[in-house]
Amino acid sequence: MKKVFIPEEFKGKPENYPGNFSPSEVKKKFLKILGEFRKPSVPLNIKITDEKILPGNIIKQRIEYQVERGDIVPAIHLFHKEIKKDAPGVLSIHGHGGENIFPVGKEYHCKPDLNDPVQYSYWLAVSGFRVLAPDALCFGERRTKFGYAKFFFDEINTHMELVARGKSLCWKSVWDNSRAIEVLEYLGAKSIGAIGWSGGSTQCYILASVNEKVKAGVCFFSFMTLRHQFYQYRLCHCLYHFVPGMIKEGIDWDQVVALTPPRRLFFGWGAKDEGTPEIMYKAFVKAIRERCKKEKLPQSLVVYEEKNVGHKITKRMLKAAIEFLKETL
Repeated sequence: MKKVFIPEEFKGKPENYPGNFSPSEVKKKFLKILGEFRKPSVPLNIKITDEKILPGNIIKQRIEYQVERGDIVPAIHLFHKEIKKDAPGVLSIHGHGGENIFPVGKEYHCKPDLNDPVQYSYWLAVSGFRVLAPDALCFGERRTKFGYAKFFFDEINTHMELVARGKSLCWKSVWDNSRAIEVLEYLGAKSIGAIGWSGGSTQCYILASVNEKVKAGVCFFSFMTLRHQFYQYRLCHCLYHFVPGMIKEGIDWDQVVALTPPRRLFFGWGAKDEGTPEIMYKAFVKAIRERCKKEKLPQSLVVYEEKNVGHKITKRMLKAAIEFLKETL
């Protein structure tokens, strides 16, 4: 992958970054800058507002639940007509993508099409999982409009407002997705996993690193390290990575994601993905495996690589991920 022009003021990578911290030190630092996670003070108030049957005897419900006072999240609940009540649950996080995903959000991965691996929410329901696919903030029915701004600029403004309030879009993602896990528990899931593509992958591995209820996470692409992002490639994946204070604290995302073991992760990656340079992906893999080896934990990472694939889920990749979830959950 070609490097891009970097202005002189951004070329000076901080000395000894990231620092050589233990996992416990990384966790303490990250949770400090990520923000407070208090016990929810408002009830979920789950409501089913619509229901239909999709091909394959898959029931599709539109549900709503409350994550913070007055903040109602619309979501799709997919499950087979004959599902067991305590079947494993999977939080399905939609991609970030371009302007085509902002208006549809949760619907992007829920179409009843087994010929399209992008429809991983539907594939999982067919495979016997209870699936919850919510709208992320700024997407679908949770569009937050700022004047004449549109789509990604709405998200930028939302992130800036959260930062001004001492939070971040990353904090909001973890909070909302943690409440979504509560919904899956309410619906009967005893064992819970998460899946995401692109920006949804980012949300998935961040959530798994801090919420121990996530027993298994499937992440397709978008593995990002700040040291390469800011001082080598100047990419813009999405805004969840940008937590104020991370560089000052001397920690990077590969260190944070390595907090997940002994719980399990599945990484899907294509060598032609310009949005996920190999050096970033390999940094994640190395950090997780080295921690497992050093602390004598079970090797909890499964990787699936395709040489001729870009930022795109293939059927082979998705089938391998579903088998991983079946084995783990």
